[in-house]
This record gives sequence, structure tokens and C-alpha cells, in this order.
Amino acid sequence: MQSSKNEHRRQSLEIDIKALEIDIKEMMKKSRRPPLPCCIYRVSPVLRDVNKKAYTPRTVSIGPLHHNNKNLKGMQAVKFQYLEQFLKRATKTAMLNELPHWGDPMGFVTSLDTDLQIEKHFSCLERFLGLLKSTQGDIWNSYAEDDLNHITLEELLKIILVDSAFIIELFLRFHFNPSRLTPFEIASIRMDLLLIENQVPFFVLENLYKEAFGSYPNIYPTILELSCEFFEPYNDQKMQIQTMKHFTDLLRTFHLPITKEGEHGSNGGTPENDSKNREPDDSNEHLKSATQLHAAGVQFNVSSSKCTLDISFVEPKLEIPCLHIYDDTEVIFRNVMALEIYHYPNKTLICDYVLLMDYLINTSEDSELLVEKKIITSRLGSNQQVASLFNRLGRNIVKGINDKKLKGLVQALNAYYDTPWHTTKATFWLKYFSTPLKAASTTAASLLLLLALIQTVLTGIAL
Repeated sequence: MQSSKNEHRRQSLEIDIKALEIDIKEMMKKSRRPPLPCCIYRVSPVLRDVNKKAYTPRTVSIGPLHHNNKNLKGMQAVKFQYLEQFLKRATKTAMLNELPHWGDPMGFVTSLDTDLQIEKHFSCLERFLGLLKSTQGDIWNSYAEDDLNHITLEELLKIILVDSAFIIELFLRFHFNPSRLTPFEIASIRMDLLLIENQVPFFVLENLYKEAFGSYPNIYPTILELSCEFFEPYNDQKMQIQTMKHFTDLLRTFHLPITKEGEHGSNGGTPENDSKNREPDDSNEHLKSATQLHAAGVQFNVSSSKCTLDISFVEPKLEIPCLHIYDDTEVIFRNVMALEIYHYPNKTLICDYVLLMDYLINTSEDSELLVEKKIITSRLGSNQQVASLFNRLGRNIVKGINDKKLKGLVQALNAYYDTPWHTTKATFWLKYFSTPLKAASTTAASLLLLLALIQTVLTGIAL
């Protein structure tokens, strides 16, 4: 009897262990990073709590993550208007393809009755939905799995179609007839289209656009060209883009160094090759602030380079490209940094740049120095606001600089600062030659001292 009870307990324990093993495996699967095709992420509470507004669209929702935002429902009607116009364009193009090679000289397409046009519109709509269904797996995998728990695949495809048509029609209007859009509309929508949570995969836009207008390359630019045109204000380097995952990825690419060919298509690495080339390094050292370095003799100069990351130090000159700070600068940096944290964890180039600036700028005196040297231009209103901006940006996001070049620059600056001779020389210069008046006074005093010395020597010789 006792042995029977023990056997029963043993079997129950085995069952419990197996159940626990299954539960642990499931939990581990969920805790893993999303599969590599995933490129659109919902920001974690750790990042969002620092600035909740930085990741939330204010005008238009794109994709599934903010589709149910009640504050953005008013734009749904506008998106359907854009969808209708997009279908009209696509229908006209499709019907022109069915005509002889000389086109539509008699205006046949434009003279069709309304019922037939509507029928053609629905035909285009079905064609586009079929195109999305052919890549539905890739579309679904572009989002982190947990972010799609509230939605079905069919609902996702409908959202993607409407939002993609809205973006394409928006870009076409901006290209062919920009006067139809007010500067405020352009600015507000442009900013929303750059948010990491407010994206559709770029390959979806490419496929739909090619299906609709690919037959007329002489009339319609590529969707890649239209995208770069719409976001041109952020492309200071006038970079020729080859590919992107979405618009947040495009924004990050704009800030990366240009390759020798003048193009950038790698987007600064991918998760799979990043992990092979780099290992996390906790041996980061902090950098002294701008005013401390300046007091030690480091000369701050603005670089002529348009690349944000093109920072160099050749003793004693530290050259940094000019950074223009606007009201939306924090939003831009936060979303690109979030993308790097999730998608380029070992290639956090923009995070490294922000951390470097956070090291340099601790107080309003630090930002004042960089503004004075034209390394920073700001519309925030005060130097303290600039300092607060970078102090906030580094919070809860980065531990230390990963990029080898920037890490070497930090080490070189610290070594320069720690050399006593540099500090002594800089202190002497600041005390006696930092202004024209001080230089004149020091020179005059030196001449008087020299003349007095000469007179003493001559008097001694005469005696």
C-alpha cells in the first residue's frame, strides 16, 4: 500500500516537472528577442516613462500599434479620402496599360462613366489586397509578436493597405502638387511618420507602388525617391539611399557616415552581423565636461562635416559638426535611439553620440561654450534647456559608448586632460592671454620687466 502511494507521488512529481519544463520553455520563447525580420517595435515602459509623448503620434496613426488611439480617429476619414484618390490614380494607370502603345489621345479613360470607374477601383483594391496576402507572413513578422495579440491577420492587412495608400498618395501630392498641403500639415505628419511605433514595413510600400505605377518610371519617381524627397530636411549629407526597413530606419541612416561611393545602403549593420563583430564592453570611462576640457587646453572647433558622427580630436583641437536643436530634436533622437536599442544593439552609433554629448554638457556653462563655438545652434530658448535635453536623453537608455572610434576619442581626451603640463599651460594662457586686453597688459608688463632687467645689467657693467 505504501509503495503504491510512493509510486503515485513519483508519477505526479514527474508530471509536474514536465509541465514546469513546458511552461519554462514557453516563457523563454516569449522572453527572447523577436525574430530577425521584426523591425517595428513598441517601446518598453522603461524608455516611455522618461518622455511618453516622444513615441506617440499626434496627428495620424500608421500601422496597428496606435490604430485604436481615440485622439487620432479624426484622421481615419482623411486616410480613406487618400485611399480613394490613390485607387483613382492606380486605376487610370492600369487602364492606360490596356490601351495601345500610343496611350489615350481621345481621353477614353477619363470619359468612363462613374459605375465603370468604381468597378475598376474595386478591381484595383482586390489586386492590392491579394498582393498584401502574398507577403502576409513577412508583414506579420515585421512586428513584435506580443504587439499583435489584439488583432487578426485580416484586420492587420486592411490597416496596412489603408495606411500604405495614405502614405503613397501623400508623397505623390507632395511631389506633384505641394501647394495642396499646408506647411503645418506637412510638418506634423512628417514627424508622426518618423516614430518607431508608427510604421509600416517599407517593402509593402515598394510592392504596392510598383504594382500601381511601375509601368511609368518616366512619370512617377520610385517610392524610395519620393520618401527621400519628403524627408529631405533631415538629409543634411544629401545621401543617396539604397534601402531601408521603414522611415525611422531612414532617419537613422541620414546620420550615418557616407560610404566611399557616396551612398549608404547597409543602415549601419544588421543584428546578425553586429553580434559577430562586437561584444558588449563595460569598460567605458566617462569624459570630462566641455568646460573642464576647455580649461585643460582643449580647443573646441565646429567641423565643416555634415555627418553628425564625424567627430575628431587632434591635440589640442576637438572638432564636432554643428548640431541644430529644434523643438522636435528630442523626439527624433529618442525614436532613433529606441530603434538602435532593439534592432542594432551592438551598433548603437546615435546612442553613442548622444552619450558623448551628455558627457560634454553637464551644465548651462557647458552648453554656452558649445553655442559660443557654433557647435550647437538652439531654438530652445536657453542654454540650460540644451543641457537638460542631453541629460534627459541619456537616462535609462545607454550605459557606455560602444563605438571603437568614439571610445578611442574619449580615452584620448581624458589622457590629454590628465597631463599636468596641458592644464598648467592652459591656465597660464587663460590668465594672461585669453582676451586682447589681457594679452596687451601681459605684453606691456613683460616689456617693462625686460627693460628694467636690461637697465640693471647695463648699470652693473658701467660700474
